[in-house]
Amino acid sequence: MNLKASEIFESFHAQGIIDDMHGPDTDITRFDPVENCTSSSLVFIDNAEFIDKVIAAKPAAIVTMAKLVESLSPLTTTAILSSRNVRLAQALIRQAYDDHDHRAIEWPSIHPAANIHESATIGEDVIIGAGVVIGRDVTIGRGSIIKANCVLEHDVVIGEDCILHPNVVVASGCEIGNRVTLKSGCVIGMEGFGFAQDEKGKSYRIPQTGRVVIEDDVLMGSQCNVDRATWGETRIRAGSKFDALCHIAHNADIGEDCIMVAQTGVAGSSTLGKRVVVSGQCAITDHVTITDDVTLVQRAGVINNIEAPGVYAGTPIQPVKDYFRNSAVAHKLVDLRKQVRQLEKQLAELNKEKE
Repeated sequence: MNLKASEIFESFHAQGIIDDMHGPDTDITRFDPVENCTSSSLVFIDNAEFIDKVIAAKPAAIVTMAKLVESLSPLTTTAILSSRNVRLAQALIRQAYDDHDHRAIEWPSIHPAANIHESATIGEDVIIGAGVVIGRDVTIGRGSIIKANCVLEHDVVIGEDCILHPNVVVASGCEIGNRVTLKSGCVIGMEGFGFAQDEKGKSYRIPQTGRVVIEDDVLMGSQCNVDRATWGETRIRAGSKFDALCHIAHNADIGEDCIMVAQTGVAGSSTLGKRVVVSGQCAITDHVTITDDVTLVQRAGVINNIEAPGVYAGTPIQPVKDYFRNSAVAHKLVDLRKQVRQLEKQLAELNKEKE
């Protein structure tokens, strides 16, 4: 990397990410955390606790909040770029200059050990790794990367500029949008869990003949599982992000820009609105609807609809303030029980005296 601070300013000022630049136009050769930075590093700081460390290190450039610029005035040889959202600036700047290059491969763009059906349609600049299996009538859009040992069953559609990491499976008839990332071990479109029982409790599989649709700009972490629909479709809407080990059941509908943290489970036919945030190990039962802008925390268990935006916790769910108040009381229940019993005993003795 050989980069001028002014290049970053000009590019990201136009996007409204960087507001101002102060100090000299320095040369940047690397991106580093404050703890490991050098005189040629660019660092990102959004907390005053790093001020002393960064002044001592004298990096080439700093991206920081406007309110911290004055504190960095001793750095006369450092370019200071201010942003209203340092974390967002880090995300976009590092995507542009300091990201993994998934197109830097050591094999031919289509590996000779890939198995590709003659009816498949492969777009321009597609990379296909060793051991990939691409079935009948699969379509892969321009610029997508299908890494080693992925399986795309028949009639799958993959959009443009997608990345499927090793060992991803996309089952027949499923559709993946543009700029989707599926990390290793994701399974998209296997049968959902649907059974009918007879009078003896013996289970019989209900065929799941729908599909999964994943819209644009979705990211799914390693080992996520999205079940195909019983009928119709299971849909993950644009911009949603999933941590590892999330499970989305058949016919669920996940809204735009949702965030699902590890070990989240959403049961069948549930619908989530836009910008729903679900923290780790939360669970959502079947056939419930959650409105926009809801956050679930503290292993929340959703068994009924949530109709108002807000933060919820517990099982059954309750507003998070109520949850913490009730949790505090719950820890004292044994003592409270003892006190109640003592009061009951005293009351009984008073009643005897009156008699």
